[in-house]
Amino acid sequence: MGSVHYDFDFDNRYQFKEGTMSAATVVSLMDRIPVTGQVSLSVRLEEGTAATRREADQTPFLRSLFRGPWGTSVYGQLVRGRHYVTYLQCLLEVYEALEAAMESLCGHPVVGGFLLPELWRSRAIEADLRCFLGDSWQEAPRPDHLSALHVERIRQLRVVAPHLLVAHAYARYARDILAGPVLASQVARTFELSEEEGTAFFQAVKAESLELLRLRGNGNLDKLPLTEEGKSEVVQEARLAFRLDTLLSDALARESLGMEASRMGGGLGGLR
Repeated sequence: MGSVHYDFDFDNRYQFKEGTMSAATVVSLMDRIPVTGQVSLSVRLEEGTAATRREADQTPFLRSLFRGPWGTSVYGQLVRGRHYVTYLQCLLEVYEALEAAMESLCGHPVVGGFLLPELWRSRAIEADLRCFLGDSWQEAPRPDHLSALHVERIRQLRVVAPHLLVAHAYARYARDILAGPVLASQVARTFELSEEEGTAFFQAVKAESLELLRLRGNGNLDKLPLTEEGKSEVVQEARLAFRLDTLLSDALARESLGMEASRMGGGLGGLR
């Protein structure tokens, strides 16, 4: 079966040398590809990280953030907003480390094969922090200690095992990008935000383009020049990446316990 060259664009189509093909047609063609004896990396990652990803998605902190005990009063929204801002600040630390590591290794055969532009989310997080905190958002103290373990692991891999950075990129791709449209709606509803206000982080791709992004991401993963041992290492590292996310949420939950009005200071600046 000959290979077909295509480029992705954002009008929900693949651009072929000989014209265009709809997303539905692409999906139907992908379904006809015969299954070989080897299990692809994308399938290994999806199946091998299912439990740890589910654990990361269902931590008490994240459940409380959107459906928690603080209620809808002004004070409750202020507390919830403060926790969400802290969460964004932690994610900014992680994304800055991941983007710097992957950008510095763009010529690496494995890292360079999974450089999805949608993964670059630090600028979007900054935009959301500006929405919640105002123009002085950079002056707000960053809770670096909460994300330190995650950031240190990424920096370590950049030096000792660059190919494993793909595992951390996959974890972010699976949690933040593919789930983005749903999470954007949750954030907007929770904080009563207007359309796209304060949700730039989750706006990497529109809902109607998710299936195409998934196909492209999985295709890139499956073409990475990894040995069987290397693929197993990536799956193990991806499990660790999700566990680090869980540890971050647990740390945020501990920080939120016992938060009192006297500790809220004068508010959150531009927080609405």
